[in-house]
Amino acid sequence: MYYSRKLKQDFRIAGLIPAIIILTSFVLTWILFGIRTGYFVLSMGFVIYAFFSLFLYSRTRNISYVAAFLFQAFYGLYLLFNPKGLLTTPDARMANFFLVCSMISTIWLVYLLSQRKTKWKGREVFEMAAKSIQPDPEGFTSRPRPAGKTDFTMDDLMGFAEFLRKNLIAMPHREDGIIVFIIIKMGEELGYMFNPEGFRQNGTWVSFDFKGNVSVSMSKKDYLDFKEELSFDQLCDNLGKLFISFMEYYKKGETQRILDRLNELKLGLMS
Repeated sequence: MYYSRKLKQDFRIAGLIPAIIILTSFVLTWILFGIRTGYFVLSMGFVIYAFFSLFLYSRTRNISYVAAFLFQAFYGLYLLFNPKGLLTTPDARMANFFLVCSMISTIWLVYLLSQRKTKWKGREVFEMAAKSIQPDPEGFTSRPRPAGKTDFTMDDLMGFAEFLRKNLIAMPHREDGIIVFIIIKMGEELGYMFNPEGFRQNGTWVSFDFKGNVSVSMSKKDYLDFKEELSFDQLCDNLGKLFISFMEYYKKGETQRILDRLNELKLGLMS
């Protein structure tokens, strides 16, 4: 099924910056100091980024970051011990072992990528919220807006928060009497990881308080990311109802339907 896109095209490359830095460092070191030193710098880049992937897993519990960690760590070690590496040994079995492990973890990572497990789904959330809204400028307001009410137990809310976090749909923050779900688009995850409180203050979120009240606050940046000026009230209302519907699916044990609804939009894997 085809859906008319409401959001502007996304040209952010923030997620590629670490890879660009690593490859640029490798090329410059190779030119200036030779291939062995170049491979050492490249291997250290992979190993350092592997531990960053482990940090991302600790924040999200998303399994794709484990696959990324294994690929980056094993390939970094292979570069270190391969025949052109800085720590090469007469016995090639160690380097070959690391290479095979990196290939296996690559297959796992590609599989998760094909299943959209690696994708932050903020754009999908915004597209779904805006799907039925026609252009009707009403003016932006930064005030949180009430968006409905629903019933759930505390166990429901905690489990729901964990589900959204693991599947990169929204990042939960527990505050006094509420849980705030921060919506993060692909390419914004590094900004969130390095400054979660700042992102919370300047981002779009949906909150559930412990009495079942749902509120929405949309950032001006996210509102202006739409191609046209949409009804702000209806957009916030739809966003709240969307999360309420996700909660209903969760309570029924139908979490796969949430993922199916997001994935059927078929947005780009890197957007």
